[in-house]
Amino acid sequence: MRHVRALMLGIALIALVVSCVGYVFLGVISAPAAAEGDPVEFIVAPGEATADIATRLRSKDLVGQPALFTLLTRLRGLDGKLQAGRYILSPTMTMSEIMIALQSSRVEEAQFTVPEGLRLEEIAAIVEKTGVVSADAFLRVARDGEHFRDQYFLLSSLPRGASLEGYLFPDTYRVAKDMTAEEIVTAMLDRFVEQYGEIERDVRVPNVTVHQIVTMAAIVQREAALVSEMPTISAVFWNRLKPENVSIVSGGQLGADPTVQYALGYSAAEGTWWRKTITAADLQIDSPYNTRLYAGLPPGPISAPGLDALRAAAQPDQTSPYLFFVVSCARDGSHKFASTLEEFQIYEAEYLACQ
Repeated sequence: MRHVRALMLGIALIALVVSCVGYVFLGVISAPAAAEGDPVEFIVAPGEATADIATRLRSKDLVGQPALFTLLTRLRGLDGKLQAGRYILSPTMTMSEIMIALQSSRVEEAQFTVPEGLRLEEIAAIVEKTGVVSADAFLRVARDGEHFRDQYFLLSSLPRGASLEGYLFPDTYRVAKDMTAEEIVTAMLDRFVEQYGEIERDVRVPNVTVHQIVTMAAIVQREAALVSEMPTISAVFWNRLKPENVSIVSGGQLGADPTVQYALGYSAAEGTWWRKTITAADLQIDSPYNTRLYAGLPPGPISAPGLDALRAAAQPDQTSPYLFFVVSCARDGSHKFASTLEEFQIYEAEYLACQ
């Protein structure tokens, strides 16, 4: 009889423990990670393991117990069934609500890619093709650099009234279908800040601002066909701005044709913002961006430079003595570099002869 009572007591204790554990378990899965909090973006990568998803949910304060989330997912037969995609989740959601969301509540997205060396109008046209915002809406925001100045330290040297030309980093972006033009521009600025961080502690040009580096990088981006030549081309332009070389290079003119193309704007005849045919009259266009006419750097960037061009502008080849360069006849995008006007004229004659 005593054995029976002991057995019954043991069963009762086990039932009580199970009941308590179950109560705690239920309490945890039915309670949100926080009573309040802002929604956050959460991205599930294709093929990502449930345990890894749970760990990242914890890192964003969306769940309190990642192991419990993983266990609950498996108990419900959802292991490996959480869908890849971009989600907007809240710390006020319960584990169950997050699991449901990760199966079906993906944010509808669009993707666009901005190549290096494009101007704002070209970037706007690419963004418009996503159907998220119009080119006009994008340009209205991107041309208002002043609106973003106080939000970004790297814009502190941006001239008053300037646009964000050159500061919207060329890359591939995934954007929600309901994003605004300002949110898209902000995402591109954020990417610029991230990438500029790769070089900002190793700028080897003395006494320059971020704006001057970006302006030079934009020219290098348009001039260089080969990444390997970017530091040398950058050196040519920085060398032309040195006081000791001013008399040799027409008073400190960069003489960069892409700046003339930028000043001329869209060519309806060629259907491009970067016309291939530049006439003698074009070279005389009265614009501060025309570095064939005016000395020094133009007022701002002419295009969106990539990281290679930014690095070249900040870290030119300091051993380079060159002041000129000419496209080579190799037709591989390479150039011939010259230190003197006489040498430049020889290379120029060679180029004209092979056309």
